[in-house]
Amino acid sequence: MHSRWYRFADLSAGTFHDMLHLRQSVLVVEQASPFPDLDGRDPVAQHLALYDGDAPTPVGYARIFGPDVETGATSFGRLAVAPAWRGKALGRRLVAECLERLTQEWPEHDVQISAQLYLESFYGGFGFRRVSEIYDDVGIDHIDMRLSR
Repeated sequence: MHSRWYRFADLSAGTFHDMLHLRQSVLVVEQASPFPDLDGRDPVAQHLALYDGDAPTPVGYARIFGPDVETGATSFGRLAVAPAWRGKALGRRLVAECLERLTQEWPEHDVQISAQLYLESFYGGFGFRRVSEIYDDVGIDHIDMRLSR
């Protein structure tokens, strides 16, 4: 298993397609959440893909963002792990690699995420704390969580 970071300008059409396919399969189809995954933010994100050996398609994905104008915090999101690869701690690896990259790029900034409510304790294990009430985001209960630096 190895990971690779991409800036949008460095993504080939095929690599970006494979990332979007994984995102759509997990975040839209599997979670039955018909939302606009293509939110216009991919061009300013850095993209993380996890690969099994020399396989060309990712088995895990996440994206990160620099500091937000309103919150002052960096963020990550769109975490997705292919169903066949679950139970192998790849979600934890994605979060850990996102946090490491955010620390390298923007060490003085907190990290704030929009988390599905059922994952509150998962993110809490990384030091995130709830900073909002529960809200509906495309039919799924979410909360904002923040990791202070």
